[in-house]
Amino acid sequence: MTSDLEREPLSRRWRADAVLIAVTLAWGADFVLVKNLLGAVPPLPFLFWRFAAATALCALALPGRRRTPRLGPDGLVLGIVLALGMGLQILGQVETSASHASFLTGLASVFTPAAAYLMTRKLPTRENGVGIALAGAGFVLMTLPTGGAINRGDLLVFGCGVTFAFYIVLMAERSARHDPVWFTVIQLVVTTAAAGVAVVAGGGLAALARGVTPLLDDAALLWQAVFLVVIGTAGTYVFQTWAQGHMSATHAAIIYTLEPVVTALLAAWFLGERLGTRGWLGGLLVLAGIVVSEIRLRPRS
Repeated sequence: MTSDLEREPLSRRWRADAVLIAVTLAWGADFVLVKNLLGAVPPLPFLFWRFAAATALCALALPGRRRTPRLGPDGLVLGIVLALGMGLQILGQVETSASHASFLTGLASVFTPAAAYLMTRKLPTRENGVGIALAGAGFVLMTLPTGGAINRGDLLVFGCGVTFAFYIVLMAERSARHDPVWFTVIQLVVTTAAAGVAVVAGGGLAALARGVTPLLDDAALLWQAVFLVVIGTAGTYVFQTWAQGHMSATHAAIIYTLEPVVTALLAAWFLGERLGTRGWLGGLLVLAGIVVSEIRLRPRS
């Protein structure tokens, strides 16, 4: 038996892969920018303004787009999970190193097959099973921090990785039902509201201003924030929603293992950081996992 995803034209599946790879590349850059911006702005107020601005930007594309049955409930569920994951991630990044945060967030890819089985009782295809094993091993080799004690920030980002594993599964199960822009806007609204409630509860309305005021005084930081809003939030979540409607959760997780790999390669190229033998071997395993996930290891009836 073949699934609906396997019956899709190969060209569309490859196009979805290409889109999700582009999303992953953008998120690799986001990680560095967020870490830099958190030196000037508090985490939750910044999260509020980032998602509020992205919501407004995506809403401009809503007129004329079709709303589908269960759009609200599905978007609400995904939005709650996204808000939890983003909140844990941004709070954890304040208290842990970049290498630890990159590794722990990326664990979502390794956890996704287990989350998929728990939620849907679906096992990955043989290709995706071998692919996630190769890519997961490569991811660990390439990004596992070699030192440093575990602190509260590490635990928060670890929680983010677990949360995003379930988010990837939910996205794969529900995104194909809905228009990607509508589905994204609802998730962004929920995340914005959750961040706003958390900020106001902790510091009142005045606390919201601290998430944007420092950016207005520094042009470089402002442009970084604009990139995060336009490309790293509005663009990536819309395209992620569309792409995951054309692939399984485990297949998406394999592609997501590219995020820390690309970050490490860019650091080696532009910053002169050495990958070492372990890093190069890990990168090759990740690429091998992606290739294996695209081929058929057995004939399908």
